[in-house]
Amino acid sequence: MTLTDLGVLYAVAGAVSGVAAYRRAPAPRTQALASSALAVLLWPLWLPVLLSSSKGRPETQPDASPGCATEAALLEAHAVVRDGPLEALLPHAAVERILGEVRRARARKAELDGLLSAPSYDPEQAEARLERLLGSGASRRALSSARLHLDNVRRLAGLAERDRRALSELEELVVALRTQLVLAKFAGTAPSDAGDIVAEVWARVEVLGATLDPLPAPDPEPYQAAT
Repeated sequence: MTLTDLGVLYAVAGAVSGVAAYRRAPAPRTQALASSALAVLLWPLWLPVLLSSSKGRPETQPDASPGCATEAALLEAHAVVRDGPLEALLPHAAVERILGEVRRARARKAELDGLLSAPSYDPEQAEARLERLLGSGASRRALSSARLHLDNVRRLAGLAERDRRALSELEELVVALRTQLVLAKFAGTAPSDAGDIVAEVWARVEVLGATLDPLPAPDPEPYQAAT
Protein backbone atom coordinates (compact mmCIF):
# COMPACT_ATOMS: atom_id res chain seq x y z
CA MET A 1 0.00 0.00 0.00
CA THR A 2 1.45 3.36 -1.04
CA LEU A 3 1.52 6.58 0.91
CA THR A 4 -1.19 7.88 -1.39
CA ASP A 5 -3.44 4.96 -0.48
CA LEU A 6 -2.82 5.56 3.22
CA GLY A 7 -3.61 9.22 2.75
CA VAL A 8 -6.90 8.40 1.05
CA LEU A 9 -7.87 5.98 3.83
CA TYR A 10 -6.95 8.54 6.47
CA ALA A 11 -9.07 11.18 4.76
CA VAL A 12 -12.05 8.84 4.41
CA ALA A 13 -11.85 7.81 8.05
CA GLY A 14 -11.64 11.45 9.06
CA ALA A 15 -14.66 12.36 6.96
CA VAL A 16 -16.73 9.53 8.46
CA SER A 17 -15.70 10.56 11.97
CA GLY A 18 -16.59 14.17 11.23
CA VAL A 19 -20.08 13.26 10.04
CA ALA A 20 -20.62 11.03 13.09
CA ALA A 21 -19.42 13.78 15.45
CA TYR A 22 -21.76 16.31 13.85
CA ARG A 23 -24.78 14.01 14.14
CA ARG A 24 -24.05 13.10 17.76
CA ALA A 25 -23.39 16.66 18.93
CA PRO A 26 -26.33 17.97 21.01
CA ALA A 27 -24.88 21.49 20.96
CA PRO A 28 -25.90 24.36 18.64
CA ARG A 29 -24.86 24.15 14.98
CA THR A 30 -21.67 26.22 15.37
CA GLN A 31 -20.39 24.01 18.19
CA ALA A 32 -21.43 20.88 16.30
CA LEU A 33 -19.40 22.06 13.29
CA ALA A 34 -16.39 22.71 15.51
CA SER A 35 -16.69 19.25 17.03
CA SER A 36 -16.95 17.76 13.55
CA ALA A 37 -13.82 19.60 12.37
CA LEU A 38 -11.82 18.34 15.33
CA ALA A 39 -13.02 14.80 14.66
CA VAL A 40 -11.82 15.03 11.06
CA LEU A 41 -8.36 16.08 12.16
CA LEU A 42 -8.05 13.94 15.27
CA TRP A 43 -10.11 10.92 14.31
CA PRO A 44 -7.51 8.36 15.57
CA LEU A 45 -8.13 9.77 19.07
CA TRP A 46 -11.84 10.56 18.72
CA LEU A 47 -13.00 7.28 17.14
CA PRO A 48 -12.04 5.03 20.09
CA VAL A 49 -13.91 7.39 22.42
CA LEU A 50 -17.01 7.09 20.22
CA LEU A 51 -16.83 3.30 20.18
CA SER A 52 -16.30 3.03 23.93
CA SER A 53 -19.18 5.41 24.68
CA SER A 54 -21.52 3.37 22.46
CA LYS A 55 -20.44 0.09 24.00
CA GLY A 56 -22.38 -1.03 26.98
CA ARG A 57 -25.01 1.65 26.65
CA PRO A 58 -28.26 0.49 28.32
CA GLU A 59 -30.78 -0.86 25.84
CA THR A 60 -33.60 1.02 27.50
CA GLN A 61 -33.65 4.75 26.90
CA PRO A 62 -35.77 7.19 28.92
CA ASP A 63 -39.13 8.14 27.53
CA ALA A 64 -39.05 11.46 25.68
CA SER A 65 -42.31 12.60 27.25
CA PRO A 66 -41.88 15.78 29.31
CA GLY A 67 -41.70 15.52 33.10
CA CYS A 68 -40.59 11.90 33.32
CA ALA A 69 -37.86 12.40 35.91
CA THR A 70 -38.50 8.89 37.23
CA GLU A 71 -37.17 7.20 34.10
CA ALA A 72 -34.06 9.39 33.87
CA ALA A 73 -33.25 8.92 37.57
CA LEU A 74 -33.80 5.16 37.36
CA LEU A 75 -31.48 4.74 34.38
CA GLU A 76 -28.86 6.90 36.03
CA ALA A 77 -29.10 4.81 39.21
CA HIS A 78 -28.66 1.63 37.18
CA ALA A 79 -25.65 3.11 35.38
CA VAL A 80 -24.03 3.82 38.74
CA VAL A 81 -24.17 0.17 39.85
CA ARG A 82 -23.86 -1.54 36.46
CA ASP A 83 -20.99 -4.05 36.24
CA GLY A 84 -20.17 -3.48 39.91
CA PRO A 85 -20.73 -5.23 43.24
CA LEU A 86 -23.92 -3.24 43.85
CA GLU A 87 -25.65 -4.23 40.62
CA ALA A 88 -27.68 -6.88 42.46
CA LEU A 89 -29.56 -4.03 44.12
CA LEU A 90 -30.83 -2.74 40.78
CA PRO A 91 -30.27 -5.25 37.96
CA HIS A 92 -31.21 -4.59 34.35
CA ALA A 93 -34.28 -6.85 34.53
CA ALA A 94 -35.62 -4.86 37.48
CA VAL A 95 -35.10 -1.59 35.63
CA GLU A 96 -37.02 -2.96 32.63
CA ARG A 97 -39.91 -4.05 34.85
CA ILE A 98 -40.13 -0.73 36.69
CA LEU A 99 -39.95 1.30 33.49
CA GLY A 100 -42.68 -0.82 31.95
CA GLU A 101 -45.03 -0.26 34.87
CA VAL A 102 -44.27 3.47 35.00
CA ARG A 103 -44.97 3.93 31.31
CA ARG A 104 -48.15 1.86 31.49
CA ALA A 105 -49.42 3.87 34.44
CA ARG A 106 -48.59 7.17 32.77
CA ALA A 107 -50.42 6.12 29.61
CA ARG A 108 -53.43 5.01 31.65
CA LYS A 109 -53.49 8.25 33.63
CA ALA A 110 -53.24 10.30 30.43
CA GLU A 111 -56.23 8.42 29.05
CA LEU A 112 -58.20 8.96 32.25
CA ASP A 113 -57.31 12.66 32.29
CA GLY A 114 -58.55 12.93 28.72
CA LEU A 115 -61.86 11.34 29.65
CA LEU A 116 -62.30 13.46 32.78
CA SER A 117 -61.70 16.65 30.79
CA ALA A 118 -64.91 16.00 28.87
CA PRO A 119 -68.07 17.60 30.31
CA SER A 120 -69.89 14.26 30.34
CA TYR A 121 -67.27 12.87 32.76
CA ASP A 122 -67.08 15.92 35.02
CA PRO A 123 -68.06 14.91 38.61
CA GLU A 124 -69.34 18.41 39.38
CA GLN A 125 -71.61 18.40 36.34
CA ALA A 126 -72.80 14.89 37.17
CA GLU A 127 -73.64 16.02 40.71
CA ALA A 128 -75.41 19.12 39.41
CA ARG A 129 -77.45 16.96 37.04
CA LEU A 130 -78.54 14.75 39.91
CA GLU A 131 -79.55 17.82 41.92
CA ARG A 132 -81.64 19.10 39.00
CA LEU A 133 -83.40 15.76 38.68
CA LEU A 134 -84.11 15.70 42.42
CA GLY A 135 -85.54 19.22 42.22
CA SER A 136 -87.67 18.45 39.20
CA GLY A 137 -89.34 15.42 40.75
CA ALA A 138 -87.80 12.92 38.31
CA SER A 139 -88.74 9.27 38.44
CA ARG A 140 -86.97 6.81 40.71
CA ARG A 141 -85.42 5.07 37.72
CA ALA A 142 -84.00 8.36 36.37
CA LEU A 143 -82.57 9.27 39.78
CA SER A 144 -81.02 5.80 40.10
CA SER A 145 -79.29 6.14 36.72
CA ALA A 146 -78.02 9.63 37.59
CA ARG A 147 -76.60 8.38 40.89
CA LEU A 148 -74.89 5.49 39.13
CA HIS A 149 -73.34 7.89 36.62
CA LEU A 150 -72.12 10.15 39.44
CA ASP A 151 -70.57 7.20 41.29
CA ASN A 152 -68.84 6.06 38.12
CA VAL A 153 -67.24 9.40 37.29
CA ARG A 154 -66.14 9.77 40.91
CA ARG A 155 -64.45 6.37 40.74
CA LEU A 156 -62.73 7.36 37.48
CA ALA A 157 -61.47 10.55 39.14
CA GLY A 158 -60.25 8.46 42.06
CA LEU A 159 -58.33 6.18 39.70
CA ALA A 160 -56.62 9.16 38.04
CA GLU A 161 -55.70 10.60 41.43
CA ARG A 162 -54.38 7.22 42.60
CA ASP A 163 -52.08 6.98 39.60
CA ARG A 164 -50.93 10.59 40.00
CA ARG A 165 -50.08 10.04 43.66
CA ALA A 166 -48.35 6.69 43.04
CA LEU A 167 -46.24 8.11 40.21
CA SER A 168 -45.26 11.12 42.30
CA GLU A 169 -44.24 8.99 45.29
CA LEU A 170 -42.30 6.60 43.07
CA GLU A 171 -40.43 9.50 41.45
CA GLU A 172 -39.27 10.80 44.84
CA LEU A 173 -38.14 7.32 45.87
CA VAL A 174 -36.16 6.70 42.68
CA VAL A 175 -34.48 10.11 42.95
CA ALA A 176 -33.48 9.28 46.55
CA LEU A 177 -32.21 5.85 45.46
CA ARG A 178 -30.09 7.42 42.73
CA THR A 179 -28.41 9.87 45.09
CA GLN A 180 -27.88 7.11 47.67
CA LEU A 181 -26.07 4.95 45.12
CA VAL A 182 -24.06 7.87 43.75
CA LEU A 183 -22.99 8.75 47.31
CA ALA A 184 -21.97 5.14 47.96
CA LYS A 185 -19.93 5.08 44.76
CA PHE A 186 -17.93 8.23 45.43
CA ALA A 187 -17.67 7.86 49.21
CA GLY A 188 -16.60 4.23 48.92
CA THR A 189 -19.13 3.09 51.49
CA ALA A 190 -21.94 0.57 51.46
CA PRO A 191 -25.36 2.10 50.69
CA SER A 192 -26.93 1.23 54.04
CA ASP A 193 -30.36 2.58 53.16
CA ALA A 194 -30.43 1.59 49.49
CA GLY A 195 -31.92 -1.83 50.18
CA ASP A 196 -34.84 -0.29 52.08
CA ILE A 197 -35.42 2.23 49.30
CA VAL A 198 -35.37 -0.53 46.68
CA ALA A 199 -37.95 -2.50 48.69
CA GLU A 200 -40.15 0.60 48.87
CA VAL A 201 -39.74 1.18 45.13
CA TRP A 202 -41.00 -2.33 44.46
CA ALA A 203 -43.98 -1.71 46.76
CA ARG A 204 -44.89 1.34 44.69
CA VAL A 205 -44.41 -0.61 41.47
CA GLU A 206 -46.87 -3.21 42.73
CA VAL A 207 -49.39 -0.41 43.29
CA LEU A 208 -48.88 0.77 39.72
CA GLY A 209 -49.32 -2.77 38.43
CA ALA A 210 -52.53 -3.36 40.36
CA THR A 211 -55.77 -3.90 38.49
CA LEU A 212 -58.14 -1.00 37.94
CA ASP A 213 -60.25 -1.66 41.01
CA PRO A 214 -58.64 0.17 43.93
CA LEU A 215 -61.92 1.75 45.03
CA PRO A 216 -64.92 -0.08 46.50
CA ALA A 217 -67.71 -0.68 44.04
CA PRO A 218 -70.86 1.39 44.59
CA ASP A 219 -73.69 -0.20 46.51
CA PRO A 220 -75.83 -1.91 43.84
CA GLU A 221 -78.97 -2.11 46.02
CA PRO A 222 -80.48 1.30 45.07
CA TYR A 223 -80.07 0.57 41.35
CA GLN A 224 -81.45 -2.95 41.64
CA ALA A 225 -84.45 -1.68 43.55
CA ALA A 226 -85.21 0.76 40.75
CA THR A 227 -85.29 -1.91 38.06
